[in-house]
Amino acid sequence: MDHDCGCGDEAHAAHHYSGHHHGAHDHTGHDAGYHGAPLEFDADGRLVVGPVVRPELLTRPCPLGTLDGSWLLELERRTVFGPEVRGAMRIEVGTSSLRVSGDMYSRRVLPPVVEPLRPVPFPIPVPEPDPLAGAVVREPGAGLPAQDAHGRDPHAHDTHTQDTGIDPGILAEIPSLRTRWYPAFPAAEYSWYFRSNGATYAGGTLTVQIVRHLWNRTTQEFVSTDTGTLTLSCRRPLVVTTTSAVLGPDQGMTGTLSIGGTVTNVTARKTSPMYRGCRIEVDAMVNRVFPASATIGTGATATVRSVYASAGWDVTVVTDEIAVPEDADLTNAELATLMTGHRQAVAGEAWRLWLFVGSSQGGLFGIMFDDDTVPREGAAGFADVELGNDSFIAAAARGRPLDEVPAAFLRTLVHEAGHAFNLWHPKHDVHNPGIGIEIMNQTGDVMGFATTANPYPNNAAFVFSDHDRTSLIHSPDPQVRPGWKNFGWGHGDLSAGLPAPVDAAGLGGDTGDDGLRLTVEMPAQAFVGEYVTAEVALTNVSDQPRTVTTLVNLSEGDLVFVHTPPDHSLQHLVDVAIGCGPRPTTVLQPGESLRNHVQVFFTNQGVTFTEPGRHTVAAQLEVDPLTTVRSAPVTVDVRGPATDAEVDISAKTLTPGVGRAIALGDFATDTTARAVLTDLAEQHSDTDTGAAGALVLANALNRSFSDVRAQDVRAAAPDDAAHFLELALAGRTAQRATELAVTVASPTEKNAPVVADTIAALAARAKGGARSAAGKDVAAAKLVAADFTEPEGR
Repeated sequence: MDHDCGCGDEAHAAHHYSGHHHGAHDHTGHDAGYHGAPLEFDADGRLVVGPVVRPELLTRPCPLGTLDGSWLLELERRTVFGPEVRGAMRIEVGTSSLRVSGDMYSRRVLPPVVEPLRPVPFPIPVPEPDPLAGAVVREPGAGLPAQDAHGRDPHAHDTHTQDTGIDPGILAEIPSLRTRWYPAFPAAEYSWYFRSNGATYAGGTLTVQIVRHLWNRTTQEFVSTDTGTLTLSCRRPLVVTTTSAVLGPDQGMTGTLSIGGTVTNVTARKTSPMYRGCRIEVDAMVNRVFPASATIGTGATATVRSVYASAGWDVTVVTDEIAVPEDADLTNAELATLMTGHRQAVAGEAWRLWLFVGSSQGGLFGIMFDDDTVPREGAAGFADVELGNDSFIAAAARGRPLDEVPAAFLRTLVHEAGHAFNLWHPKHDVHNPGIGIEIMNQTGDVMGFATTANPYPNNAAFVFSDHDRTSLIHSPDPQVRPGWKNFGWGHGDLSAGLPAPVDAAGLGGDTGDDGLRLTVEMPAQAFVGEYVTAEVALTNVSDQPRTVTTLVNLSEGDLVFVHTPPDHSLQHLVDVAIGCGPRPTTVLQPGESLRNHVQVFFTNQGVTFTEPGRHTVAAQLEVDPLTTVRSAPVTVDVRGPATDAEVDISAKTLTPGVGRAIALGDFATDTTARAVLTDLAEQHSDTDTGAAGALVLANALNRSFSDVRAQDVRAAAPDDAAHFLELALAGRTAQRATELAVTVASPTEKNAPVVADTIAALAARAKGGARSAAGKDVAAAKLVAADFTEPEGR
């Protein structure tokens, strides 16, 4: 029972006047016996016999804190043929704050068919009163559905069922008594998002001024905004029993939504004291350990679940298969295939994410896949990569594999999952959140804050920054839900998504450096479907040495391209696989440059230049924890294919699967992509696009490929690889052939066969020695390869 409202007199009044009662009148005209209860008079002015006790007399306003959590918000249908509009509303009640947001979905549904009444024999049995009205009645032993209409799993999160004193069997059968759940609906039904723009709570009435963002299902973007008012009333019984505490008015609200020139009745039902939920399926390679828990620097025990709970998320971690066959060095193509074929098939719309504990991939700690067809599809952490021996690494962790340091590995997995929920490294976010030691800071930055006295991973904070926490709770479903919008949508784009409020620092207010210059060189013209690359250079133009990152590629978190197509929208271009790990650095002497070549034909946004017209591309690079430098934009004029050869090339490169094979440097199990790449290489090897196709085939066929789910291994075919490599080298300078080779190799795969094979083939055919033109060409090619594998200033 609650005792926080001083409601004894009201309760006494309600009890005293439950039936007919007359009392003496005082000289003020009030009935002293009514103790101030409202008097009801009929149309003729006469006192109604037995005062009517209004329902609100038996209730009191809900405490503000009871509004905190997830709600199912439903709008009343205006006509039987009108759309059904419902969605998830999140109310965040802080010590001195109140935020409300929600995502609404609509669909057309036919009204229920009303069967004609049929004669029934008399007498009609009268059912006994149901003490738990609204309960779902099933035969004894009947099971609950695995997923209900809202995509919730009634069996999930059973550890959160409160001890109500009610029989568990009844609890399982009453929807409002089930364990917490989170409204989730098909993406195809998404209609609008709203966020509070001021709110008041008084007398049990929540009034929210909302800004609504309307969604275009065709373009998959927000297209316009309007404003309105959402009013909800929340009251609870004066006398709270065990049952009414669960079933009572505090579990529901009613009110109105005034928007678009209409007023609509609404109902809200609380589904959880948390805001969002997600099921994370964990698979692990044999002999690799998933860190179910870890002791962190504060001495507390942390888990994936507890870290996300700190942001109001209810994450269920389900360990599925922990004996994925051994593969000591997974390629990106193998990981992507493993992900798509290894996940459990789960029906319904409840949010889910796949997380894999794998072996190794170079020096990466983890990776997140952001394919254009299934964005933010899943993530992986690498158990075999070893921590360094630096003094800022905890002594017991130095030189140890990541899965032998649970705190470090847990942080990596939570971080990669955060990317899958569309959280960025702080310096890529246009809203300029601070750099620190929280979860979404890059490992290299967190290590930068470590000291001998407070080493990594002890110095890491296992919480999300305020900016990231707000995004997890209140950003729109398309931005947060795995598998919807591409990585970065809504965080760095001002034209897409819903940016968070901007403080006095303004947008992109991070510190630049006049002593460093970033440049991008790209072709001035291209046709739709042509293979396009860029050369990125970071130059020290100061008179002092500078320590800078060596990760000048689109795959490892430091470099991002900002693309503006002809419609003037903004896109952030990164690779389809985003890797994370410690930041390797090098010292740039005055006048030296760090260079690399990258492909911008196919990124996480798909094919970059599909729209004829003027495009601009600019780069931004995080050179150290405090400095981000930006290039001047370059212009690329894109036209349609003009000749028969260009039309054929465009048709081939725009075939589904081909761009992805180019981005991964491997066609994996896609036989259609392999056939198209083969035609492209053999018919158009005189063009850079045809050569790129040939180099993808040379890279893929010179190594085996494992599909552990199907137990299928594609054996290496070195003769075929050599054939395609020869096609790529023919008629090209050694430098240009190598520039193409390093762009088709996945940037996180420094040991990709195509790079070493290209250099070996070029060296074998060079004539005239090192001082000849051919020798100098090969020397230049070797520098291009070195910029890819072991970057350093020159």
